[in-house]
Amino acid sequence: MTGDMKYQKIMKYLVRMVCTQPLHIGSASGDKEEVLVHPTDSVPFIQASSLAGVLRQYYAQQHDEKQAEKLFGMRRFESNENSMEGASKVRFSDGIFHNENLILELRPRVKINPERGTCDAGSKKSTNMQAGHKFNMEYIGVGAVFDFSVYLYDECYQKDLEEILSAVYQGNVQFGGQKSNGCGFMELQGLKRKIFDMTKAEDRKMWADEEALADNHYENIYSEIKTAAKSAAYEVMVSGSTEGELLVKSIAVQEYGKGTPDCMNIQNAAKEYIVPGSSLKGAVRNQMEKIAAYLGSKYIIEDTFGKSGETANDGKIGNIVFYDTVVGNREDNDSARVKNRIHIDKFTGGVMHGGLFNEKNVSGDMQLHIMIRDKNNPDGTCGLLLMALRDLALGVMSVGGGYSVGKGILHVDQINIYDHKNQSEAVIKFEAASIADESGIIARCIKAARSKEAAV
Repeated sequence: MTGDMKYQKIMKYLVRMVCTQPLHIGSASGDKEEVLVHPTDSVPFIQASSLAGVLRQYYAQQHDEKQAEKLFGMRRFESNENSMEGASKVRFSDGIFHNENLILELRPRVKINPERGTCDAGSKKSTNMQAGHKFNMEYIGVGAVFDFSVYLYDECYQKDLEEILSAVYQGNVQFGGQKSNGCGFMELQGLKRKIFDMTKAEDRKMWADEEALADNHYENIYSEIKTAAKSAAYEVMVSGSTEGELLVKSIAVQEYGKGTPDCMNIQNAAKEYIVPGSSLKGAVRNQMEKIAAYLGSKYIIEDTFGKSGETANDGKIGNIVFYDTVVGNREDNDSARVKNRIHIDKFTGGVMHGGLFNEKNVSGDMQLHIMIRDKNNPDGTCGLLLMALRDLALGVMSVGGGYSVGKGILHVDQINIYDHKNQSEAVIKFEAASIADESGIIARCIKAARSKEAAV
């Protein structure tokens, strides 16, 4: 009987992860305002196919597609009559979120027309009606915890699978959508393993009822996971503060009689006031596009931010990631004064009827975090980014709304550029008007950004 078995050992992993950045898993209906919710439990979850797909993609990038097919299986259709299939040696369960610490966020978004710099618009299908590209996006907040199981049916791939889980821990793997906006990063919170030896009657009995096994049957291997190499080419940290006030508007909600302002800044699941990664990306992209057009390096914009396509093969994934930025101290911003404003009629110069409104702005220290992946000409991307961040430091560009009334201007103290490939760092200090860059990171990146020919 043993000789007829295809495998003799089954390795089961219990994986617990926590969201270190917001997560967006699209709903079954495709509605941008919803995350995927389990049809019976009504709790957000990540499908097993999504987990397998993301981890397979990472594994294929580190090795090759043929190696990924050996571990994750393959299915190639050569013609309508002929197909080739290979069984997967690994299986995933759905990732189910805990109700504890589970908070859903709804953030407003707009699609910007790159030529006009204003909110884009389009026509509704089957009609001539114009529709603005303002929409809302739902996210699972930072701190949410979910569990899933992984089954490995070939012990030869134990090291490979555990290296994949190590890459998740290191932040080299993202889940869900909105990746360039800094979403989908996870951190391993727990990892346990149980090896079922199918040549032993006792293990076969436990395998038959493996879902009911107590935790003490599993070995805690969290501390054994080796740290994977960082997949980033560069990480850029911008330290500074708001020069005045800042406002990135949240969803408008009126609570009459409770003193709630008409406009207030977006908050994350921890109730911290933030500049979302999407808002920072929009502002920086707009400035980078202007610089690229002047330098004749427009191709770098596509390398940096990617492009959408009618099919999967037509699209391109960018190489830059913008993280959410916390603004100031929560207690100080909670107690900030609500300010009254009015809408002016541009024709009469008088106050528009019903034009009185109020808003609550935020202020304080900020640290912007931007990552550039090691693909698609990262040097050129970093060069354009540094030029845009120079303009941010000079007050040429702003973050959030209200630039015309002095909001969103940042006071930048310094910029740190970490070169992960060469294990070096450059520091730009604006107050001291000094640059420390022994490895020549900045010069190399600026030169790549000025090149009018795409890097091979």
